Amino acid sequence: MVLNKLSLMKMSSFFVGLFFLIILLLPQVALATTGEDIPIDSEYASGVITQPGRTMKMSYAWVNSNSSEFLSITMFDDIYKVALFRPFFGQAYNVDNSEFFVGTMLTGFELFQDSNGNNVLDLAEELKYYIMLNASQEYILPVIEKTVGDVTQYSWKVCYLEIDGFFNPYEGPYMARTIIESVNLSYIFEVHENHTELKLAIEMGEWDAYEFDFDMNTGQLIRLDDVNLEEYSLSLLFGTTVSSEEPFTMTMYNGSTGLEDLRVEVNGVPIFQSLFQDTYDLGLNGSAFQATTTPANVETLYDDQLQFWGTPASFYDWWQSWFPSMSNLSVPAVGLEEASFLYRICYPIWGGEPFNHDPRYRALFDGELNLPPTTTEPTSNPPETSTTNTTTTIGITSLEISAVLMSIFLITIPLSRKRRN
Repeated sequence: MVLNKLSLMKMSSFFVGLFFLIILLLPQVALATTGEDIPIDSEYASGVITQPGRTMKMSYAWVNSNSSEFLSITMFDDIYKVALFRPFFGQAYNVDNSEFFVGTMLTGFELFQDSNGNNVLDLAEELKYYIMLNASQEYILPVIEKTVGDVTQYSWKVCYLEIDGFFNPYEGPYMARTIIESVNLSYIFEVHENHTELKLAIEMGEWDAYEFDFDMNTGQLIRLDDVNLEEYSLSLLFGTTVSSEEPFTMTMYNGSTGLEDLRVEVNGVPIFQSLFQDTYDLGLNGSAFQATTTPANVETLYDDQLQFWGTPASFYDWWQSWFPSMSNLSVPAVGLEEASFLYRICYPIWGGEPFNHDPRYRALFDGELNLPPTTTEPTSNPPETSTTNTTTTIGITSLEISAVLMSIFLITIPLSRKRRN
């Protein structure tokens, strides 16, 4: 028997209720089940944190050098052999005896059509689909390595393989699914005397997208028509949260092709810098195109993106243990609505092809911006900073959000089509 869409939606309502029950119950037991922790006294380490009574685990890569603590986290389940796609990296450090924390999460993928021709997703009507991710069917966890030369480097790689995702919302009698070949995140963390620099290499694999129906007799998805991805551009949505002992501002330097440079400043002195403008290598022949970054307004999102693209509560169970130097800072949230800065990295020329891209992030210990070139060069040199800027003053973020621990279902929930009001 093949399910029609109405029956599928009724069945999915059960999963919605179960899903939110899990969300409500997990925060109450999370603190009581903590079993292991990161060796924070080590200069660098990689390993796994387990939680008694749960199959979901956390794999980490940790660096503690030059009074700076850096951490990346991967959530996975070694019983079901899947990894939850919520890549997180964060850094805690001091500037003039003041404590700072900057945390970033790659939240999810969006498909858009650029109606105003500016190469970014900046209008609500341009967002056609967001991808509801189940999990990757395979994964490779990080093993950190240290290299000593003119600059000390710590490097590791996280691989998500065969990621299962679903288009939301999707018009028509059937639903649409994609299998993303891989998303590999390579971290190169450099420690200098007066700053650190992270080069995050994003390697996106090929997408296979198609409409499907569900056969209850066999328990299988039935592949129908292919989804043509050539008419869509891709957006990667990131949320960054800053926590500071002092009031801070975020200054965005915009060039002719989008956001070039984002700076976090305290009393006019930059303490963090994100360098976005760069090219990405598309397809097997490596043709270079301009990646464009833009601030993302929650008004351009669907309601369900905010509900389902959350942060696992386990992050906050261990937060103070992970970053003990943050003795005077409140626990920051990295949710979409709570983020100090929500942004999209847009790839206007895409069509489902694989690509590579290398954004960079710098923690500045003495406010110096005229730094020597990184020893791990991006695919192209960033342009000089534009004089055009927008400044926003933001207070310390101290909100907590509830858990989102993705259950593995045979089908994914058809979600509402309501826009943010």
